Amino acid sequence: MNKIFFLLLLISMFLSCKSQTNVINFVDRCSYNSINTSDGNTYLKDVNNIYTPYVGTWKWSYGNKEMTLVLIKQTKHHYNERTFNYFEDRLVGYYIYKENGAVIADTSGDNLQKDFGIAVSFDISCDSTVDTGFFVDRKKEKIITVGLEILSPTQMKFRGKIDQHSSYVSPKRPRTLYTGSTFPLDMVFTKQ
Repeated sequence: MNKIFFLLLLISMFLSCKSQTNVINFVDRCSYNSINTSDGNTYLKDVNNIYTPYVGTWKWSYGNKEMTLVLIKQTKHHYNERTFNYFEDRLVGYYIYKENGAVIADTSGDNLQKDFGIAVSFDISCDSTVDTGFFVDRKKEKIITVGLEILSPTQMKFRGKIDQHSSYVSPKRPRTLYTGSTFPLDMVFTKQ
């Protein structure tokens, strides 16, 4: 009997020593004074499934212009780069923009498992219910701040703004300053 008791005590001690994950509902993260994003134990979780309505393939067209936007929810993505070491649910994706049937911009080859540097990523900001994110306009070499707003289960408003100092050009290349953006910055997408 003592051996069984000792074995149960040993197992319970082993399990209690195991590292615990600190799960935080990402919509509540703004109420925290600080969140440890370097110890590998924090998980910013989409508890309320805020991202779910955005997931899918969305299309916009006007005349000879067409844009396809694919959004994917990644659950418990592990950020582990530089000083970051934490987990987070996130919304990422890619876009394809065409004019007259010709592909003008295509980010579908992005590695969506990267921590940073992908062309399409979103987050719910602390002061808004609109999903905000960043698009990289590779053709015009700009970063565009984008707000997404669900209008209905099948329609989503896309509103973009070119960041004032948004060049991401490699210092090895001569810098070309482009005006405007490759694609329109005000669109209503329909879910496919």
